[in-house]
Amino acid sequence: MAECKLSLTELNEIQNHDDFRVVWFSLDNNFPNELAHFVDYLEKCDSFETCYNYIKNFQSERMIILVLIELFEYLSDFNNLLQIQSIYVLQRNLQNMRYEKQKYSKLVNVFTDERTLIERLRHDILLTYRHDLPITISCLDEIKTEQSLMSLDKNEYTLLWNQAFIYYLVNVPDTDMNRLKNNMIEQCQLEYSNNQIQLNYINKFDKECTSDNVLNWYTQDSFVYRLVNKAFRKRNIDLICKFRYFIILLYKKLKELSIKQQKENYSTVYRGQILGKNDLENLQSNIGRLISINTIMSTSRNEHVAREFIFGAEVGIIFEIDTISANDNILHPRADISQFSSMSDEEEILFFAGAVFRINSVQKENDFTWIIKLTLSNEAVEQMEQLMDGIIEQFTSITCWHHFFMKIDDWTLFGKYYKILTQKSASWKDIMTDVYGVNLYYLFSILGDYEKVTEYYKELLFNEKFIDYPKRIILNIMIGYNYFHLFQYDNALFHYDIALSSLDDNNKLRGEIYIHIGDVWRVRDNVETALSYYKKSLEIFMSQDVHPRDVAKLCRKVSDIYLEQNNYEDAIIYQEQADLIDENYRQRSEFDTETSLKYFQNQLDNQPGLSQFQRANTLYSIGLCFIKKSDYSQALEKLLQAKELFENDLPSYDNFAHIFVTLFNSIALVYALLKDNFNALIMLKKASDIQMCFPSS
Repeated sequence: MAECKLSLTELNEIQNHDDFRVVWFSLDNNFPNELAHFVDYLEKCDSFETCYNYIKNFQSERMIILVLIELFEYLSDFNNLLQIQSIYVLQRNLQNMRYEKQKYSKLVNVFTDERTLIERLRHDILLTYRHDLPITISCLDEIKTEQSLMSLDKNEYTLLWNQAFIYYLVNVPDTDMNRLKNNMIEQCQLEYSNNQIQLNYINKFDKECTSDNVLNWYTQDSFVYRLVNKAFRKRNIDLICKFRYFIILLYKKLKELSIKQQKENYSTVYRGQILGKNDLENLQSNIGRLISINTIMSTSRNEHVAREFIFGAEVGIIFEIDTISANDNILHPRADISQFSSMSDEEEILFFAGAVFRINSVQKENDFTWIIKLTLSNEAVEQMEQLMDGIIEQFTSITCWHHFFMKIDDWTLFGKYYKILTQKSASWKDIMTDVYGVNLYYLFSILGDYEKVTEYYKELLFNEKFIDYPKRIILNIMIGYNYFHLFQYDNALFHYDIALSSLDDNNKLRGEIYIHIGDVWRVRDNVETALSYYKKSLEIFMSQDVHPRDVAKLCRKVSDIYLEQNNYEDAIIYQEQADLIDENYRQRSEFDTETSLKYFQNQLDNQPGLSQFQRANTLYSIGLCFIKKSDYSQALEKLLQAKELFENDLPSYDNFAHIFVTLFNSIALVYALLKDNFNALIMLKKASDIQMCFPSS
């Protein structure tokens, strides 16, 4: 299966919350009790071979902090290992030692006192974790305010989603903070279940953390900054939400300080960063564009402090950030937190996650250092807020299920019919976005308004840059389909006939059009004519490679007409044929919601032999029925139950993407209908992530 994360984090899962290891190398096998503080990321070695091989087995660079106890003679053996970030040496007797520190780029210092070494190590680990985090970078050009979500590329969509997610992460009204706090405490206790020192910190946090001291907790050498930053870095949606209590408190405190400090003069701040070659090249190729940094980012007003963090690095980056033009950015607050920090001399300016910058220049200072100049940008925030407002308005205005299905029908029917005619898979977006002059944003905004859509489709018929033989046929079908919903049946039949006249007698698409014509005659109460068209369609379907679900739906239409005519014998034949097909599919092919709901509930209640996968399918179908009944709370309950079962019994490779994308989009819709935009965004992102992993699905 293609690599694809569902971003799931259950409370029985422990995350890898440390990005480095402390290797304590001592030949006498004497390890002080104070090392218990590092137990989660400590490796003890008592021989050169064991230590050297352990370090060499790491694939990542700068993962190791090495401590040599009375082993200065091994320093040169370790200094050039890429896996090592820094080396600390304890040498109690320095009288006979002679060495040139500049020869050892990774040597922090030679200590004569063990306690001093350990305290320095704790201090540096805290700084390392907060300053040496790889930054997730999304680049984009300006987003035009009239642009729609459907026209965004992957980078633009990712940046936009990150902005919306962070906004709703901290700005949902009536948030139950006690519940969020309990969720965080449970996760933290699980993460450190074998570390009593950290468990004591967690209990203390539970009792003492408030909005007033949240920054003190963030800057302490404890579990908080590790877990929160790790969640942001990995973009693990569920894990970020587990720490939402702390993130909200941190955001509010930074926002409060940001407002108070607006008139203070720290127009330029700095950050020392170790970046890989690919990240550096990415920044070089995007000069003049915008980037979003999706982690909580620490900077300093003191350039010298920033440079300390790239000392000894083969490729070190100094970010020089101009903040003066964005002093009123409250969506992504930043503040001087020196007064709250255990290291006030660092002159730390903390940026909340999601800050947006423009890349001004990337310049090489020397063989080891690059200077990247950025400008904090409000311009992008304003553009994205406008775009988000438009999308959210469209999304949350879906109050009529009938209109929603009409929107989906226009997309799916166009793609389906295009594939029948051309044997090429093409979504509506694929067809439309390649054409100059087709306003997708306008088209999406009017879907549900049958008159406006019909007029727009008619305009497309005369758009020479758009129209070709297959599209002309399909547009006539779509125009007829919309006239049908406007109760203009003669106009509907007129356009269906135009489409038919362009097709060969054996073309599969004729079967689809015959169904539409049958629907027209049926609502006109001419069931005989309707039946004749349904049977014509069925004859074509049976001779062509048609999806069985389409055959089942058509059989039910025929069965229903026979029932109206009191022809029970033929009605039962077609009904049983449809039932036989439906046994292999999750959703009934009939349109009677109450009947379908009873049918699926009966499956759950009276068929104990159903597999987990079959039960998940049935729960999904029940959820859709409740959506159609506008019972969104029940719908959400059933869809989430289906989600849990699907995750425990993953579908096959062929069905994986289709099932989860459909499921997550359905859950997103229900959250939106319940006015829960935050969780709707999460589900939309999960669906999008899977589609990116399975682009052909």
